[in-house]
Amino acid sequence: MKDLGKALFNLQRYHILQTKANLQTQNLVPDHYAYAWYAEVYPVLDKGALHEDLEPHFAITATHVEKIKKYADDEWMNSKMHSFYEFEDHFGCRNGNKDGISREVLIKVLRYMFLKKLFDDIFWKKLLETAKFPTEASVITAKLKDIALVP
Repeated sequence: MKDLGKALFNLQRYHILQTKANLQTQNLVPDHYAYAWYAEVYPVLDKGALHEDLEPHFAITATHVEKIKKYADDEWMNSKMHSFYEFEDHFGCRNGNKDGISREVLIKVLRYMFLKKLFDDIFWKKLLETAKFPTEASVITAKLKDIALVP
């Protein structure tokens, strides 16, 4: 097998998502953790052996998640709320993807943080303020549906 690590990653991902999709076992996996695996966002906000050895195989790296989380947390702690477009401007998403953070990465990481229940309602309302976010960002605060977890 060419890349055993990627194969193990895909197998682990499949098992976690199947556990979440199964009505009898879905409560064993928190929504935010299942979403992280579904979207291939390294689950920085969770500790555990299920993902630590597989870090190199996540499409969205721990570094990306940490950068976005740190900025959001620092600004929130200083009562500075930003719209999605302001987040995009900060990370240069429309000007060459500074640090490899694209619009898609930003949406997926912010969704993971929302499902993890970080920040307050004021933060999330400002982030998705009318006319200050692209349509695709509206998924950030949507409820997680089991059917959306089938890879």
